[in-house]
Amino acid sequence: MGLLRPDTIVLNWLLALQFFAALCVELFPRLSLGAHAEREAESLRRGPFLLGALASLMGLALAIALLPQTLGGTPVVADYWWTRNLYHLRLQADVLSAPLVAVLCGLGLLIHLHLAGQPLMSQPHHRAALLLAAQGCAIGCCLSADLILICFFLQLLVLCLWLFLFLDAPAAANAMASATYAGSVLLLAAVVLIWSRVGEASTAPLPMLLLPVEPSRLGWMGLLVLLGALPLIASFPSNGWLLEAAERNPVTALAPALMLPIVGAHLLLRLLPGSMTLALLPGLGTVAFLLGALTLWWGALRAWLTMSLRHLAAWLTVSQAGILLVTLSAATGPAASPEILRAAALQLLAAPIALAAIWLAVGSIRSTTGTDSIPDLAGLFRKAPVASFALLLGGLSLAGLPPLPGFQVQRLLVGPLLHSGSFASVAAILGADLIVAVAVLDALRRLLPERAPALPVRWSSPWLSASVILAIAGLLLVALSPVALASWSRQALYWALSVSKGGVFLPR
Repeated sequence: MGLLRPDTIVLNWLLALQFFAALCVELFPRLSLGAHAEREAESLRRGPFLLGALASLMGLALAIALLPQTLGGTPVVADYWWTRNLYHLRLQADVLSAPLVAVLCGLGLLIHLHLAGQPLMSQPHHRAALLLAAQGCAIGCCLSADLILICFFLQLLVLCLWLFLFLDAPAAANAMASATYAGSVLLLAAVVLIWSRVGEASTAPLPMLLLPVEPSRLGWMGLLVLLGALPLIASFPSNGWLLEAAERNPVTALAPALMLPIVGAHLLLRLLPGSMTLALLPGLGTVAFLLGALTLWWGALRAWLTMSLRHLAAWLTVSQAGILLVTLSAATGPAASPEILRAAALQLLAAPIALAAIWLAVGSIRSTTGTDSIPDLAGLFRKAPVASFALLLGGLSLAGLPPLPGFQVQRLLVGPLLHSGSFASVAAILGADLIVAVAVLDALRRLLPERAPALPVRWSSPWLSASVILAIAGLLLVALSPVALASWSRQALYWALSVSKGGVFLPR
């Protein structure tokens, strides 16, 4: 009877829509007539991406339809019994996952619109189908309330992103797949360990079921989850796959650069309720802080020193991965408080939207000018004000300037650290924020109109402009909703830490 409920039908269709659309896009060339004119051929080339954008828009509408109920504290659940003695699959849209699914669909809409405006994209139907499949797998990871189902969708996500990147940058695709599959093996080991200890495959009662587990075993579970999620959260500089992918095509690098961190951070919050497993493993908080601070500062400094906009976007992405690691380390120390975990949840929304604005602006600038070298782009601010404004807003949000979304994350994170006397952590965070702000403002300073007013600019596709405008609108919409953000992050925190709908806070 549960499958007949309207909200359950919406949940099922939300997951199936992406894969159904991917199949339709893959079959697109076979279902279309041959082109008889150059304009007709151009329309057919854009068709798969526009169909992908339509599917993403439909998914966004479905996700928004689920928000009122989930934000009220009532999850939407779809249960699938194969046999009562074999296995029980469950999908669940709750206060944590439903907004993330809306963000993933919104990002998919922007990326598909942007790819539709790219000139001379080869194999467009393969690209659109793989991107839709990856989007569906990321949504599946967020909606899965089942340990094994999470691992299944995660493996498919890595496979789809590998195939998607392979079309432009084979070496980068192989490096990404190697790192993330290695992390997936550790996550699978943690999931099997959790399953064997608590005897329950569903993540819904996980906080209560983990409480009686022996502390040493609980610590090992936390260690495996943390180390397994690291390749998803952070594109470590030693891998270099993100930089190489950005070198080939900034837009194709955008998909894995945003989807993997969202899924990885969601898994950390889902599988480590309240980070209580992290606190039981001595020294793990210190290791997480060192890795996070190194990633944060390394990305910020390289963003400051780079002379290429695409490398600026890539290094800012690396830098933002460090924020989440620093947040997790703070959740295990004496400064631990609900606000810190609220900051981690809010980072899942704030960072992807800001990074999407930056990546799309870089792709638009490169498409309209033929270059993204900062010295060669003097005069761009007057010629391409919309893309330059998106770059400015996204960068300042990552730097934590009010009233942009990144400021809400920094406020929730820095306040408890100052109150507990963790001045070294505060200095590391604010120092990196300052470097990020300087890097973005220095890049934009070079784009002032009086330096080179004769900068040539090509014709820009309306889909390119639409994607950048939508990214700006999304960033401003989130920035103008601080009360809603605070309310959501508080509900998401207590949902992850509660054993009942009443929000019973779990002690450490």
